[in-house]
Amino acid sequence: MFKKSLPYALVLSGGGAKGAYEIGAWKALKELGIKFNAVCGASVGALNAAIIAQDDIELGMKLWSEMTIDKVVDIPPELLENGKPKLTLKNITKIGDLNLNIKNLGLDPAPLHNLLKNEINETKIRKSGIDLGIITLNVDNLKPFEIFIDAMPNGTLADYLLASASFPAFKRAEINGKQFTDGGVYDNIPHSMVKNRGYRRIIVIDIDGIGNNRKPDITGTDTIYIKTTVPLCSVLDFDPDKALTAIEAGYLDTMKVFEKYHGQKYFIKRNKKIEKEYWNRLFKPENIEKYSKYLKLENKTASPENVEELIRDVLPKEQKNNKELLICLLESAAGVLDLERIKLYTTEELIEAIKNKYSEIMQSASTPTKSESESFFKRIEDTIEETLNLFRSDKDSSNYCPYEYAKILKGTKATDSLFPELAPAEIFFSIL
Repeated sequence: MFKKSLPYALVLSGGGAKGAYEIGAWKALKELGIKFNAVCGASVGALNAAIIAQDDIELGMKLWSEMTIDKVVDIPPELLENGKPKLTLKNITKIGDLNLNIKNLGLDPAPLHNLLKNEINETKIRKSGIDLGIITLNVDNLKPFEIFIDAMPNGTLADYLLASASFPAFKRAEINGKQFTDGGVYDNIPHSMVKNRGYRRIIVIDIDGIGNNRKPDITGTDTIYIKTTVPLCSVLDFDPDKALTAIEAGYLDTMKVFEKYHGQKYFIKRNKKIEKEYWNRLFKPENIEKYSKYLKLENKTASPENVEELIRDVLPKEQKNNKELLICLLESAAGVLDLERIKLYTTEELIEAIKNKYSEIMQSASTPTKSESESFFKRIEDTIEETLNLFRSDKDSSNYCPYEYAKILKGTKATDSLFPELAPAEIFFSIL
């Protein structure tokens, strides 16, 4: 049972540029009044752990809102494009061709090391009483190295933080003649570190980073798990605007975990009065008649007595048993209209946004052209979520939302599999 009056141990996963999400999550946890007696991290999670142990939310916000790749590593001329760094997972594999350093191949993280030495207040952290821990990987024996601040010699905290965050394409960090690389290579979610340390009340923040994402063994612990529910940037995409978006996502996801906000894919501050009004609309016979064509009737007649069961039958599989049926319909409508996800809506605001976008589409005479339609469907992979993620990440290819493309397929067998949210969305449109 959650008791905010008792402290938790906080575990932060690695994930490079996605780490901004953890600052947003921490901001929410602070607002909720949750305190920590320990904080442990891998890779970028170790860096954020130090900021949290220092209890400096302003520093965390400042660093991430200004973070660029050149503040992490020295960028060689070969990885510049029009004078700007162009570093991706694809081209970083070519660093071996750049002859950067024969003995210790990799990009030099000196800028990050200097940043840590200048901004992390080791003395303050040691005096805080927070049990700060990091994990890294000893390159010499390929064994994990876990250490808490009480075992680090004075003045070495920045070195150990860098050791944990030494992305495999970076030059290896060196401490006392030993070389270390990214802790996420061994355990990107170091839940076991705090569990083995003796902590039993644990909060995990998982940003879905690259690495060995071991499933935590929560047996015998009270573990609260916070995981990103929206697509974030890539691990090397250090962009201030994307960082601010990730911070907002971390904040909203955390508030949802603690049931301050609701929804599965959207973030909703609920208004029960408005929801009751729309719930009642759902069961009016004249409205049932409007949306019955979107139900799987199979020789049945929809009525106020059985319509809830029939509606549930057309929900996406992950929502079929959700007790909040109206919220499921609301989110389906928002989803097919491609409304912004990383944003807090009141129930009224989300309904109003749906009304406006739906009205705009219905009043527009334009539809996707044949070439635009073909381009869109070429992007379809295995699931609708992958499709929407691709669509949202490549807005230049079209100005149309998924609902407009779905209209092309209405009445075909492909509709249900490609657009599982379409039928429940149409039901909600019917009661607007």
